[in-house]
Amino acid sequence: MADFEYTVDGSIGLMRFNRPEKLNAITYEMLDIIDDSVRRADSDDRVRAIVVTGEGRAFSAGTDLQQLSARGSSTQRTEAAAREANPNRPAPWTFASTAKPTIAAVNGAAVGLGVEFTSQCDFRIAGESARFGWVFIHRGLITDTGAGTWLLSRVVGLQNAAYLLYSGEIINAQRAKELGYVIEVTPDAELQDRSLAFAHTVSKGAPLAIAETKRLLYQSIPRSAAEHVSYNAAALNRMFETEDFKEGVQSFLEKRDPAWKSR
Repeated sequence: MADFEYTVDGSIGLMRFNRPEKLNAITYEMLDIIDDSVRRADSDDRVRAIVVTGEGRAFSAGTDLQQLSARGSSTQRTEAAAREANPNRPAPWTFASTAKPTIAAVNGAAVGLGVEFTSQCDFRIAGESARFGWVFIHRGLITDTGAGTWLLSRVVGLQNAAYLLYSGEIINAQRAKELGYVIEVTPDAELQDRSLAFAHTVSKGAPLAIAETKRLLYQSIPRSAAEHVSYNAAALNRMFETEDFKEGVQSFLEKRDPAWKSR
C-alpha cells in the first residue's frame, strides 16, 4: 500500500497521507509523489477541487525525523519549487500551486511539515481531535516550506502568527477556529463527508473563473492596490472572452444549472 494515495471521487481529488503507524510522517520519497499527484489533479478536467487528509489518528506528524537527521532539510526542494513559479500558478507551494480549491481535512495532529501543508490549502476543516503546531523552533529550525512565515500571518494576523511560530505551542481545533485558522470544526466521524461536501460547495462555479480568482487572490498579497486592480482588470477582460462567461449568463437567463466548458 502506498504511503500517499490519490483517488478521484466524482469531481473531487482525494489525497491521503498513508503511514498511520508513523503518524503519517512524510519521507522525501513521498514529497515527489505528493507533487506529482497535485499536478495530475490540476490537469484533470474531471477534478474540480482537492481534499487532503491523513489515515488513522493523525493528519501528519511532519517530516520523518530519522530522514531529516540523516539527510538535512528540504530547502533545496523548496527553492526549486519557488523557481518553477510562473504567472499561471497562484503561489509556489505544493497545495497552493494548483488552480483548484484545496481543503485540508485535519484529523489529529498536524505539526511541522504537516501543519505547513494545511497552511498551503485554501481552507481547513478540523475534526474535533485536530491539533496544530509550528514546532520548528523546538528543533532549532524555521518553517521548512516558508508557508508559515508567509501565509500564516495573512490568515490569523501578524501577532497571532508570531505567537504560534515563536512559541511552537500546539493548539486544539477550537482554538484554531477562534483564531480563524480553520473555517469549521466537525466531529471526527463526519470529517471526510463534511470536507467533500464543502469541496463541492466551493467548486460549483466556472473552473476558469475559480482559477483566475485564486491566482489573483494569492498574487495580490505582495502587490500594491493599484497594481492589483490593473491585473484584476486584465483577468476580467480574459473572462469576458470565455465560453464559460457566455454559459453563465445564458444559464441564468434560462433559469437552469450551467454546463461549464472550462474554456
